[in-house]
Amino acid sequence: MPSAVFSTTEAVQLGQFVVQAYNLSSGAAFALPAGYSLVATLYADDITDDVPDYKVFGFIARNGSAVVVAIRGTEDLLEWIKDFDLILVPFPYADAGDAEQGFNGFYSTFRTGNTSTSPRVIDAISQLVADGSVQSLWIAGHSLGGALVTMLALDLAANKVYVNPVAYTFGSPRVGDKVFAGTYDNLVASSWRIANLNDIVPQLPPQFAGFVHVDAEVPINSDDHTRQTIVCWHALATYLNTLDPNVPLDGGCNP
Repeated sequence: MPSAVFSTTEAVQLGQFVVQAYNLSSGAAFALPAGYSLVATLYADDITDDVPDYKVFGFIARNGSAVVVAIRGTEDLLEWIKDFDLILVPFPYADAGDAEQGFNGFYSTFRTGNTSTSPRVIDAISQLVADGSVQSLWIAGHSLGGALVTMLALDLAANKVYVNPVAYTFGSPRVGDKVFAGTYDNLVASSWRIANLNDIVPQLPPQFAGFVHVDAEVPINSDDHTRQTIVCWHALATYLNTLDPNVPLDGGCNP
């Protein structure tokens, strides 16, 4: 279980980094909070669209001794989850049970360049923290980005690259089996999995197929905040607005 206390303020601040990950990917205006500079742009082969090409999925930013990794999701995640075979295979980067094979494949392409030979994200973080100057490492992601956050945090902690990352996810699916989740919970002490009550993505892949969520769940309910649709329940803006009403909803999600 997490040893730290969940912070709504911290969650919303990190959620805004994930908003910028979406902006960076889409070509919209990209702006980091004051004091932060861009360290690396993160890419992955977006296998959800059946096209073998690397796309921008996030970034690493730094402000002095603080580092933030922000990872976006994908609009095609729900359809992709419905179509996959729900096969659990060993997580190849640590002795940590099994993870869904599609997520394993996706994570294997997570790099700091847009080719299969570019450095892995964990290797870039390893170089960043090698001199001991990084005192805080936050990893945040939405939707599929939440699955990538979970795998990255486990990879970092299990391989002692950075043993105490702080993970925040929004609308993350289940990633692996009971052993995977238990290993994660034991190694990643500060982890917060924010799940909207009616959002279908955190309910997938299903428990009957052997999938188990990592700790610690932070349940929220957007019913009084947003339009009642599958898209709005899962939208990152809905999550942030439910945590902090000052954050605007997506235009089509106003109740």
